[in-house]
Amino acid sequence: MNLTFDALRNFLAHHGLLLLFLTIGLGYLLSHLEIAGVSLGVAAVLFVGLALGAWEDGRFMLPEIVGQLGLLLFIYPIGLQAGPSFFRLFRKRGLQMILLTLAAVSLAGGLTWLAITQLGIAPAIAVGLFCGGTTNTPALAMVSESLRGTPLAAQPAVGYSIAYPLAVLLPILLAQALVWIQHLNLPKEAQKAEQEAGAQPQASAANLRLDRKELAGHTLKSSLLSKPGIKVSRIQRGNEIILARPDTLLAEGDILHIVASAAELESLSHQIGPQVTLAGPETSRQTLDFRRVVLTNPELIGKTLQETHLERDWEVVVTRLRRGDVDFVPSDETILERGDRLRIVAPAEKMSALTQLLGDSLRSLGETDFVSLSLGILLGILLGEILIPIGSAELKLGMAGGSLVVALILGWLGRTGPIIWNLPLEVNMTFRQLGMMLFFASVGLRSGGAFVKALQSQGPLLLLTGALITLGATLIFLVGSYLILRWDWVTTTGTLAGGQTQPAILAFVNQRVSSEAANIAYVGMMPAAMISKILLAQLLLWFAGL
Repeated sequence: MNLTFDALRNFLAHHGLLLLFLTIGLGYLLSHLEIAGVSLGVAAVLFVGLALGAWEDGRFMLPEIVGQLGLLLFIYPIGLQAGPSFFRLFRKRGLQMILLTLAAVSLAGGLTWLAITQLGIAPAIAVGLFCGGTTNTPALAMVSESLRGTPLAAQPAVGYSIAYPLAVLLPILLAQALVWIQHLNLPKEAQKAEQEAGAQPQASAANLRLDRKELAGHTLKSSLLSKPGIKVSRIQRGNEIILARPDTLLAEGDILHIVASAAELESLSHQIGPQVTLAGPETSRQTLDFRRVVLTNPELIGKTLQETHLERDWEVVVTRLRRGDVDFVPSDETILERGDRLRIVAPAEKMSALTQLLGDSLRSLGETDFVSLSLGILLGILLGEILIPIGSAELKLGMAGGSLVVALILGWLGRTGPIIWNLPLEVNMTFRQLGMMLFFASVGLRSGGAFVKALQSQGPLLLLTGALITLGATLIFLVGSYLILRWDWVTTTGTLAGGQTQPAILAFVNQRVSSEAANIAYVGMMPAAMISKILLAQLLLWFAGL
């Protein structure tokens, strides 16, 4: 048996690619295991890597470029996706977000410094506890990069791995405890959050009969049906089906096919007339047709719906836009992204030409513009190498921080001339998941032996220290958001997820309520929290003399 295990270890040690994908595959299988509704997610790859690395300390190691590539593929797409929401939310709550982030990260950093100076924990391991206790992978990457080539290079990942499990669990337990203590009504909290965040509500459709005589004779654009979030696509007038245009005159008895949120439709039924349950204008496709068309034409990507002149020049109605899992009613100011699925109502004879105009190419959607991807990452790496003077010290954002800052800006811009910076959501998520798994596999395999030694020598102390760092930061976010700033529970918990840069907390919120507000709060808080943790982790190393 020993000969068999020795042969297996030797085989894996000499076949890096096999070792890499074994780690990723086993980790991904374990990522789906849930205990009390909580799972490690992709971080399970890290723990598989640690186990394999501890099994053959010093031999199961991957080239450093694997971890660096993984980090870039993880960080850069996050910034692209978060850019628009980050700047929009930052303009609205920028000062509050900064103060919350600084308070939470400073407390976590202070506890880390006490662990170094008072508890005798090795500085590199303590900084790893800081990264793990605040679940910030880019900060870990930056610290590991700073110590690359030294005997301490593996220690930050040790601290990170010890602190990480409780850093996932404790914030979720505290967020749930807040619901119990305050006896919160989560659907009402979600409704408040949606209104405050301006999130796009899920689109619904209904046929309403125009019974209000005072609305008859008015055009659509001069009526209450012209406000954002409402689209009238077709009107049934007797046996005639009419395409709804801004200058279409309304008549009493018209059957209006309206797309809006469920709440908006309920309100309109009281202002216009009752809902008609019989077959409406949408059932006839002889003269007017409708179709979902995927936007892949680069000429239209990055423009607002109004700038495309699609509805004006082609005399069509874009009733819905599906992006990811959200189906919403677009406004004139909605910026179109590659991969958006537009629901179009148009004369039947125009549908073929419209489809060609928008692209509707699934093959094109699956392709990645590696020119813009490479250029953006290159700019991020260069920015990360710029030294930032802080007193007598000089710090740099590093590869991760620089790429994040550049990606946020480029994601907000959308496009620059012919260059489209944003990635289709499916491609973005694939790169992020692949990148995280590559990084975790590399770090875990490299740190397995040191992880076991640290547990044997200071295990309980390290676990307690990591838990205290997590508790301190979590309480700042919860108390500051909910009790001081009086934000709703959904926004508070989304803020906590972003402040802790922890998707598992966000997944917990999304399981409890159906609201985009938590996601908006997450992407709004995450970049500021991530950058501050990256900088503070480097400062802690510098103060410790490393």
